Amino acid sequence: MERNFVVAILICVLSILLRIIIFVLNSNGIYVQGTNFSQDMINLTINTIILLSGTRIVMYKLKDKTLKILTVICATFLIVSNFCWWLIIDSDAAYTAFYSPNRNEEFVVKETRHSEVYQLLKFKILSKKLVDIRGDDGYKMFYEDTYKLEWMDHNKLKIHYLFDPISPSVYKDVTITYKEY
Repeated sequence: MERNFVVAILICVLSILLRIIIFVLNSNGIYVQGTNFSQDMINLTINTIILLSGTRIVMYKLKDKTLKILTVICATFLIVSNFCWWLIIDSDAAYTAFYSPNRNEEFVVKETRHSEVYQLLKFKILSKKLVDIRGDDGYKMFYEDTYKLEWMDHNKLKIHYLFDPISPSVYKDVTITYKEY
């Protein structure tokens, strides 16, 4: 077999395996999330690699020129639509990080059209999703610095946040229980 074909199969299989591992982690509430990148960006990259390597495998096996052209068109469409989905959902993400009072635990808030609060695990690229917070019309309360953290006993955190900037006196709150890792 041609070396490039074997490499394409290996890359495709490893990428699919990585995608399965991420799916299993997500099913257990663990996400790939850092202080300036998100799992959506990683999913975009893995999906693109799977599509490119899969296209290379199919192109190697196909003999008909019309089918090869259709394969490239389909792969291009899927890659572009995957990228457009990322642009719509995640490209404008803002990240805010903060620590517990004893600085043992780090938290990251990813804000797109809503806010997702994560607790980083010891590996710092894996995180546990704690809560979704929605502001009015996608308001980014962490990015705008209109929130207050209240650390409570027994690993509890209360987040007070401005729900709507048009009503600056209307604050809401959410209480989160977190573990020490």
